[in-house]
Amino acid sequence: MKKLIYNLILPLSFLVIFMWSVIGVSQNRAFYDKQYQHNGTAEHIGIRHQDLMSVTDNLLSYMVKQRPDLEMQYGVKGEIREIFDEREKLHMIDVLDLYMGVIYVAAALTAVIGAGLVYVIKKDGWATARRVLNRKYLGAAIGLGIFALVFGVVIATNFQWFWTNFHYVFFTNDLWMLDPRISIMINMFPLNFFYAMVTQILIVFVIGCVAVKLLFTDFKKNTKA
Repeated sequence: MKKLIYNLILPLSFLVIFMWSVIGVSQNRAFYDKQYQHNGTAEHIGIRHQDLMSVTDNLLSYMVKQRPDLEMQYGVKGEIREIFDEREKLHMIDVLDLYMGVIYVAAALTAVIGAGLVYVIKKDGWATARRVLNRKYLGAAIGLGIFALVFGVVIATNFQWFWTNFHYVFFTNDLWMLDPRISIMINMFPLNFFYAMVTQILIVFVIGCVAVKLLFTDFKKNTKA
């Protein structure tokens, strides 16, 4: 039992770090602000930047169930209109279900990892548990590195293929196929926006994995008296 827990802690930790990285970056308002300015999104849509950020605030609130719907009206090209049409709203219902699923699974696995750590620390003590997990980190990191390398190559060389197939896997309808001539949502979030988001998620993920390594490293052991 103890050996199994030791073997599961790091792989599950990497998975949880990835999930929380997705959640953290996708809820980072400053990231959206930066991307909108970089892409000239407000000007392209014909909306004031501050209104675009208000739309984004409402959208992010909706994604964590702090807002019941996406009904909102702002000025677009000199006309007050509903920002999202019915197709976009229906797609976001699917996105919300997927997103909340990620949050629930991340929270549950975080609790499992915490319980596992408490168990091995209680059995072996912190010093021994840390030493065992530090030793196992290399093997887990090699497997992770191979996956990350393949994933990174796919994203860097053909992100559109990756993003299209992501939707085919996780959605059972074609509501995500939006027309850029009429959809404000697709103009808010074009392909290069998601490329930047996925890249940022991977950066945060790597930082999180390094932090785990530091947590299990005994620096005092390597310090000369």
